[in-house]
Amino acid sequence: MLMDRRSTFAGLAAGALLAPSMAMARQSPSLDLASPAGRLRSFSLMRAALDEQLCSSWMKARYYAVVEDRMEPLFGVVAAVFARYRPKPDGSLAAVSAEIAWFTDTETGAVLDEFRNPWTGKTVKVPEGGLSPSSYTIGRDLSLTLGRTVPGLEMKHEVLPIEARGKDVWMTERSSSAFTIPGTPRPFRYSESNILRADARALSAKGAKRVTSDVGFTNVCSWRPWLEMGDHPGHMTASGMGKQNTTLDTFPPAWIEATKARRPGFLDDPAKLLAPLWDKTA
Repeated sequence: MLMDRRSTFAGLAAGALLAPSMAMARQSPSLDLASPAGRLRSFSLMRAALDEQLCSSWMKARYYAVVEDRMEPLFGVVAAVFARYRPKPDGSLAAVSAEIAWFTDTETGAVLDEFRNPWTGKTVKVPEGGLSPSSYTIGRDLSLTLGRTVPGLEMKHEVLPIEARGKDVWMTERSSSAFTIPGTPRPFRYSESNILRADARALSAKGAKRVTSDVGFTNVCSWRPWLEMGDHPGHMTASGMGKQNTTLDTFPPAWIEATKARRPGFLDDPAKLLAPLWDKTA
């Protein structure tokens, strides 16, 4: 979830493809995962929405240091992504999203302000994670295009074939990025895989606008700059779980508590975070 460390992601469409997709939702109980329109509709319901209302999602994971053949736990993370989607005349989808993330102690679950790096012995300041509001476009082919050019950023995004197994529908969304930070010898690299699972009956339901998906999350990335690892060999990986298109009452308590304390008033109206960029997509 959600670049924060990477740069951004998400997806869907409308117009020539969205109109038949919505008609399919109203008229047919069958689930089409093969045609472009069917893939688009399924992706839209699982990953975003067929309306313009706020989408809320959360993720909880644990980060590990990987050095040669050792994998050592470092810290946890609780994150939330808020997004909105609007169809464009060409059949693509304009999207805005933002992420708020907190790094946590692996034993107590408390949000970290400082972290003693076991590889260097240094105690470092821990920043708030996440991504500031950003815009992007999801094409009719589920491709992703950022709303603005980011100097030094390279990014790839793909959605694998969507599969049905019994009552479950599975979709894998993958992204990778490399960002050159001035003054550093190597780019910061971040790759992420999200496997979403949704109920096939919910996806084929008449009039469906969005569907809650369970998410399995995995990433691999360079050392975060704030760890001050220098040229120490190795990298990081994280694994966890989450929910897409859900409500605040299902969010991890640690995220709710930290956000109430550190972002007073935010939970009263999360959509305000996206408003400046969202208004520009009209």
